Amino acid sequence: MSLVVAFVCCNILISFLVYETNTDKFHSKQDRIFQVFSNDPFGESGRIPYIPKFLYGYLTNNYPEIADVSQIGNLDKASIEVEKTIFNDLNILLADESFFSVFDFPIGQGNKSGGLSPGNIVLTQEKAAILFGDSEAVGKSVSLITPDTIQQMTVSAIAKKSNSNSHLSFDALVHHSNFENRWNGGPSYALMTSNSSTEALQSKIKADNIRPGLLGPGKMDYFFEPLSNSYFTAENKMKYMKTRNPTFLKVGYIVCGLILFIASFNFINLFLLFWQDRRKEMGIKKTLGITQKGLFYFSIAEAGFYIITSFLLSLIITLLTIPVFNSVFEANLSPEYLLNIEVASYIGLVILFSAALVVTFSVSKQWRMKPVNLMKNESSKVTFSGFLFTFQFIISITLTICSISIIEQMNYIENAPLGFNRNIIQLDTPDPKYSKVLPVLKQKIAQLPNVKGVTVSGGNPISGNRMVRYELENEKYYTPFLFGGDKDFIETLNLNLIEGSLPSAVRNGKLVNQKLIRQFDLSNPIGKKVPGTEDLIVGVVEDFTCGSFKEEIPPVIIAYYEDGPLLLIDYQGTNLGLLLPEIETKWKELFPDYFFSYKILEEELMKKYKEDTFFYNIIVTFAIISMILASFGLFALSWAVTQSRSKEMGIRKVLGASTRDIVNLLTYAFSKRILLAFIIAIPMGYYLMNQWLTRFANRIDLSIWIFILSGLIVILISVLTLSMQTIKATRKNPIEEISTE
Repeated sequence: MSLVVAFVCCNILISFLVYETNTDKFHSKQDRIFQVFSNDPFGESGRIPYIPKFLYGYLTNNYPEIADVSQIGNLDKASIEVEKTIFNDLNILLADESFFSVFDFPIGQGNKSGGLSPGNIVLTQEKAAILFGDSEAVGKSVSLITPDTIQQMTVSAIAKKSNSNSHLSFDALVHHSNFENRWNGGPSYALMTSNSSTEALQSKIKADNIRPGLLGPGKMDYFFEPLSNSYFTAENKMKYMKTRNPTFLKVGYIVCGLILFIASFNFINLFLLFWQDRRKEMGIKKTLGITQKGLFYFSIAEAGFYIITSFLLSLIITLLTIPVFNSVFEANLSPEYLLNIEVASYIGLVILFSAALVVTFSVSKQWRMKPVNLMKNESSKVTFSGFLFTFQFIISITLTICSISIIEQMNYIENAPLGFNRNIIQLDTPDPKYSKVLPVLKQKIAQLPNVKGVTVSGGNPISGNRMVRYELENEKYYTPFLFGGDKDFIETLNLNLIEGSLPSAVRNGKLVNQKLIRQFDLSNPIGKKVPGTEDLIVGVVEDFTCGSFKEEIPPVIIAYYEDGPLLLIDYQGTNLGLLLPEIETKWKELFPDYFFSYKILEEELMKKYKEDTFFYNIIVTFAIISMILASFGLFALSWAVTQSRSKEMGIRKVLGASTRDIVNLLTYAFSKRILLAFIIAIPMGYYLMNQWLTRFANRIDLSIWIFILSGLIVILISVLTLSMQTIKATRKNPIEEISTE
């Protein structure tokens, strides 16, 4: 059973990890494709993937090392109409003709060359099936609807779904010239003439004093990252880009190895116990002259049978488990990927490793024993590797400590105060030209009985917030976040005004947060200028989280305005299922021709922790599996010890041993090993979790109760496992125990 569980884990994890590691490697030119980044114009230490459109031609025209450049962007708030049916919530990318010459996304129908010409649209196979059903899609016309235009497009090609992973995700592609007024640039990918290092090219561009950039000629630096790194680059935050922290893949490989180790240890012990029951047979074989090589082949045959049987059974369970894995871990793993050559090779190595480990341990142990000892007609003492047993529980306990710590941090993220009201719905205007209409919508929604407050705003603290760069003296600058809204902004977000008063239509000025006051050491700030501007500070609000708990609170400036691009709605204590239809009804009264869409700030916040949720799922899931496997091993060993010492226990009972004495006799060796494992696991778990928590600016403390709870869980599971055998042993008639020998 242990091997079956371990093989299922290895099958899925290896397939998933190879799938993730090979992201974007299906492109034939992937070794010559590099994503272009620039330094952050806001002065942060990181880089940004956004490249302005004017750099596109400059690179290809001035640097012969670059053969071609493909630039993409997002077409927001677009929908497609097919035969009077409108389809919304689509991920449509703007691209150029070079997209399919740089990338090798497979085309199932239509023509790849010219497929992205102006007036054409390329659909994915999945989206084409939704739009057109089973009928042919290529050559048909669709209406592409945006807030400011309706354009007729011809379906020129259908992109097939690939079994390989890509960091780019889209439902449709159109040429950017169709929406020139909405095209300013975006992520860019350079196809080099060779796959040589790009360091010389980066230096060459940096030496070019007229290179264009967001801050002006010669002021931006550019970097080239291999396409294979794009999926593992945290700066790729566009909604049509998928990313993965490479550390989590390393954790996946480590967890896979640890699970396999625990299962192999269990199987080794059970295999040795199986041989111990056949010790006379082994003794006779050695007496008749079997060689170590012959014993090795004999062990391979027997162990191989169990291992192959376990593996075949695990394949069936794996196929049934993949959909569950995809659901829990938000993966796209398909059963066909198990047939991938690289995946099959790794799984084959796992099987060989398991067989080699089992056979090596068992043969070395049996070969060291003398034939006469093997053929003695007496109970032999059950022995097991104390080191391996202890190490097995060190793994399980460490994972348990990590699991509890991660659960606590995720609960903290979901429930800790943010400094503002997290129960907010955001409604974006369908088009900037309707910003004057939002105050009317605000009044309609404010009249709903379940709405606590509404404000016109320019952004929210979690997503879509605006950062600016203000120049100071001596060529210094700072980059505050800008927010704003009408007179209800502070109340709706439940921000705490600690000094001064609110700005209004008759009282000009800005609100700032405490961080800005501290950063510039402003005493008595009311009436002073906001650094880098001519605006006056009229009030100070308490610091609140911007972005997520992973980021330090930045300086914030809050302005007053009556018109804005969005509404923020306070729904505290309200059933969203009842409230949203009411809000949609009010929306349709003013915008009947537009799709109703909304954001919930709580959900936007949790999107910031997508990678941490993935890590949480991995650790918790496999901590449970490791504890189950460790319990399997403990149960098997306790059973073997009970059987081998049955005569001894019978004699002790006859001589007056109590139930407590028998329990101590059977559990002492295991208990001291588990206690040792717990002592070793505590600093290991503390170190690992302390390292992980450094990712968060706001975090829990690793309190002692986390370790106490981990110990109690291990004790409870161990006691339950051991009690299955010890209780049975204490109740057995001593006469029967003695006579069985």
